[in-house]
Amino acid sequence: MLACTELITMCLQSAKHEHLRKQQELDLNQNPGTALFQDIFRRADKNDDGKLSLEEFQSYFTDGILTDAQMQEMYYSVDRQQTDNLDIDVLSEYFTPHLGEYVNVMSALEKLNVAILRAMDKTKEEI
Repeated sequence: MLACTELITMCLQSAKHEHLRKQQELDLNQNPGTALFQDIFRRADKNDDGKLSLEEFQSYFTDGILTDAQMQEMYYSVDRQQTDNLDIDVLSEYFTPHLGEYVNVMSALEKLNVAILRAMDKTKEEI
C-alpha cells in the first residue's frame, strides 16, 4: 500500500508532466521550433521561477569549453539590464534567431516529442 506522501508525490509529478505537455503543445502551435529550446531553459531553472540566475545558467550550461568568464559574458550579453534573472522567454527570443535552418529540425523534434508523450499517456491509461 502506498504511503500518503508517495501518493501525493505521484499526483504532483503527474500534474507537472501534464502541465509541461500542454505547455509544449501550446508553444509548438505558437512558436514552431522553439518549444524544445524553452524546455531546455525550463530544465535549467532549478527553482521553477521562470527565470535563470547566473548560477543556474552556469550550472546547467557549463561544458568545459567556455570559461566561467565567457559564460558570465554570454549571460550578461542577454541580461542587458543586469537583473541577474533572465526570463525564459527572453532567453528563447535571444537565441532563436541563431537557430537558422535548425529551426525546422527543432520543430520536427518537437512534433515527435509531443507524439511520444501522447503515446506514453495513452499507454499509461491502458495499464
